[in-house]
Amino acid sequence: IVPAADRRTYWLGGQRQALIVDASQTNGRYALSHSTIAPGGGAAEHSHSREAEAFYVIAGRLRYALDGRTVVLEKGDFLHAEPGHKYSFEVIGPETAEVLILYAPAGLEHFVAEAGVPDQADAFQKSMDEAGAVMAAAPAYGVRYTRSS
Repeated sequence: IVPAADRRTYWLGGQRQALIVDASQTNGRYALSHSTIAPGGGAAEHSHSREAEAFYVIAGRLRYALDGRTVVLEKGDFLHAEPGHKYSFEVIGPETAEVLILYAPAGLEHFVAEAGVPDQADAFQKSMDEAGAVMAAAPAYGVRYTRSS
C-alpha cells in the first residue's frame, strides 16, 4: 500500500512526475508514475535500451510518434513501447494531460529523481530552464535522445 502522501514528485522538462512505486517496492519488476503534462508539453524523440514503457491516458489528448507511426491517444487509451523503439509525444488541445507511466523492469525512476527538479513553487520553470540536465543524465540510464530539442 502506497499512500498518495508518500509519493516523491519531480518536474522534468515541464512534466510533473509523481513516483507511485519504485524498484524497492516491486523487487525491481516495474516502477509506476503519474505524469501531468501541460498543453504543448511532452518529450523529444528518444529510445530506451533497458525498459519497456507503457502509457495509460487518464485525461487529455496526446500525439505519439512511435517508430515513424503517429497516433493520437485519448482518455482510456494505452500505448506500449518496447526497448529500442524511438518515440516522442506531445499534449494536443487545450487540456492538461494526465498519464500513468509504467517502466518495466524498474530503474528509470532513478533517472527521474536524478535529472528532475523536486516539486516546489518554481519547479515548472526551473525544469524547463534545466532541460540540458535531463539530456546529460540520460545516457547513464540507457536513454538516448535522437535530437537535442
